[in-house]
Amino acid sequence: MDALIRELSRGAFTYAAPTLGILDRAMDIDRQYADLGLGLVDASVVALAEEVGVYRLATRDVHHFSAVRARGGQRFDLVVQPRRPDRGV
Repeated sequence: MDALIRELSRGAFTYAAPTLGILDRAMDIDRQYADLGLGLVDASVVALAEEVGVYRLATRDVHHFSAVRARGGQRFDLVVQPRRPDRGV
């Protein structure tokens, strides 16, 4: 987590707080993928990505984000960090 915070503070990632419009879109996405059990947090990431036009995501949640498509059928480019068996994550 410390490494992520350092990277955020140096501007390596885009951070944007969700607006009401983004949250509304996220609820639509969550309903659309109800059978996947996406949830509001992951749906908010998808809605925010659509809003800012960023489709490259750093995540370990390959199950959800590889199945979900953004508006227009856009797939996400997933940057996946390998799990560290020695740390249980």
